[in-house]
Amino acid sequence: MDSMAELVMTVLFFVLFTAVPLYFWYKIGKHFENKHYVSIKEREARFSKLPFSPSDTIDETRHVESIMLVTGQVVIGSDPFKRYIASLVNLVGGRISVFEAPLDRARREAVLRMKESAAKMQADEVINFRMDTMSVGHNAGGEPMGIVEVVAYGTAIRYARQ
Repeated sequence: MDSMAELVMTVLFFVLFTAVPLYFWYKIGKHFENKHYVSIKEREARFSKLPFSPSDTIDETRHVESIMLVTGQVVIGSDPFKRYIASLVNLVGGRISVFEAPLDRARREAVLRMKESAAKMQADEVINFRMDTMSVGHNAGGEPMGIVEVVAYGTAIRYARQ
């Protein structure tokens, strides 16, 4: 009977202190992720006409009025549910798909912030576009914490108005 009581207590402990909090973190994280995606899609539609390219070619048929470096930077972290699932997948190896959505959001947000910066100067295009990513923060064991920084940058070109 002692071993049965220990098993019940272990299962109860796991459910109350691991599964239930992870479920709530999952729901909270999903809510904010979906909310962020709605904002991203609205802003992407608004800035869809502002082209950006990795090329450094300027339209030589037009007079350049101003050139300016524009940047967009974002730091996005994952919720505890995603970190927990990632640590389980990491034990056996394989693709850690739970981190793909935060990375996608971070890349798209950084590009949008760069485009917003270019729009403030009324740029016609952004050339020489680049993007850098880096992991931010590590736990006590040296493992990444699921926090990523993405920086998008380029050269905003404003042509003279005719």
